[in-house]
Amino acid sequence: MDKKSLLIVIPHLTIGGVQKTLISALKALDYDKYDVTLYLRKNRTNLLEFVDKRANVIVNTDPHHYYRKSYAVALQLKIMINKFFGRKDAVAALNKELADRIRDDSMQYEQKAYFNFQKFDIAIAYVQGYTSLFVNKYVNADEKIIFYHTSADELHEMHELILPGFDKIAALHEDQRLLLEKWYPKHKSKILVVENYTDQEMITVQSKEKEIKVPKGKIALCSCGRFTPVKGFDLAVESARILKDNGNDFVWYFVGDGPEKDNLIKLIKEYNLSENIIITGMQKNPYPYMAACDIYVQPSYEEAMPVTILEAHRLNKPVVSTATVGGKKLVENGKNGFVCKINAFSLAESTEKLIKDEKTYSDIVNNLKNTDYSHEFEKYKEQWKNLLEE
Repeated sequence: MDKKSLLIVIPHLTIGGVQKTLISALKALDYDKYDVTLYLRKNRTNLLEFVDKRANVIVNTDPHHYYRKSYAVALQLKIMINKFFGRKDAVAALNKELADRIRDDSMQYEQKAYFNFQKFDIAIAYVQGYTSLFVNKYVNADEKIIFYHTSADELHEMHELILPGFDKIAALHEDQRLLLEKWYPKHKSKILVVENYTDQEMITVQSKEKEIKVPKGKIALCSCGRFTPVKGFDLAVESARILKDNGNDFVWYFVGDGPEKDNLIKLIKEYNLSENIIITGMQKNPYPYMAACDIYVQPSYEEAMPVTILEAHRLNKPVVSTATVGGKKLVENGKNGFVCKINAFSLAESTEKLIKDEKTYSDIVNNLKNTDYSHEFEKYKEQWKNLLEE
């Protein structure tokens, strides 16, 4: 039997939840049936070593400096002139024109450099947004699939335009499927569920690669993620101040990096929390920090299916999560953690409950230790089989 050609497109392999789920997905595919190509649209490859070696990997190494091209320079000059005269509407329109032209220019390069005249049986945009635009417009395939990794209706107008070009839409769980049906009712029949999978054995092994020495007598908290506004690390700092004011003795590991780092450092110093909050930087292996903590905290403003919660649960850590779509899906009050409102006071209150209520904490840990995850990979493989073959 001839194999089918399968292309999976993702923006990059920098450390993150979407990227880690892709690594799991590549392990779940049937390589006897599919020739798999993974295309990274940016040359950011932190997690490349974990990609299944049976997949062919293409990394975009586009050498062009698009902002130096003649059309870009001309538009930037127009933007400067209109800024000088205070023409805000004109500036906004010109910025959009510049971004659109550079995006189209770079996508055309990607198509010609890596996929010119090549046709695939199946092409997957593994994340919504501009990667799905690239797959829709510049990839030639008999069947196209888009994955949604968000619970926010971002770039709605663009998605409305390109979704007719996709044959299937993958949601991460039933609650997200309902959201997608609400946002895009014309495409309801295309939506399937492919849940995220987390490899408990791998996480447990990696969690022992490094020992994190928590200061004696302190409660250890942990939050992992990219320092962007949506991840809510500002809420974590605010809640840390409340916890400290309430007399709690703790250390909180912020495992990550990103554009909000300087703002977080400033806030930490302002609240005199330098001895309580430790920014570790981005870690290729964050699991030793998760394993060392007593409570894992997910402070996000928006999450569709937070992989870090799944990972913390696999390490038997109670989780406090804000009431995002994914948080409410994965965390059951009193069973494996607590869901709180999306504000600092509620986050601190739920965290403090786990710190001070020893019986509740112990019951949750025991529940997690007695949870059987052994059948989840087979279920995950079956969901991928259904996605590709139905």
